[in-house]
Amino acid sequence: MAGLIQLSEAASLALHGMGLLAASRRRMSVKELASATGASEAHLAKVFQRLGKEGYVFSTRGPRGGFVLAKPPEEISLFDIYRAIEGEPSKEYCLLRREGCPFKRCIFGSIVRCLSEDFLSYLTSKTLADLVEPQLEKTQNTAFESSLRFNKST
Repeated sequence: MAGLIQLSEAASLALHGMGLLAASRRRMSVKELASATGASEAHLAKVFQRLGKEGYVFSTRGPRGGFVLAKPPEEISLFDIYRAIEGEPSKEYCLLRREGCPFKRCIFGSIVRCLSEDFLSYLTSKTLADLVEPQLEKTQNTAFESSLRFNKST
């Protein structure tokens, strides 16, 4: 069964790949990003070329090449990434995508509009830094807990 919220594969790869770059804080090769996301290197490269044209990543060719964030993670919202790949979101909320509805009013009421607006609000309110900080905190806590266990056992 398909999920309720649908993103194109390109948008999903862009969001996840940018999150990986923010978390790694280093240049990552297409091969590394493709391996981490389960994507083809060719598709991921095309997605990241688009992000580069929009000014969100720098790319370097060659054996030590790859992609690195062009701005601090705090300055890149998830909506920025989404819009770079998908373009400006439509304000059309009809699932039939037709000019006229066979019903007098939408059978879904306002739920489709509300879900769409909530999703866009979430993307707008979150930056790459928001995604990375909980991960770093978790990693730091795990390292701290490991050191506590090590110190107790010695």
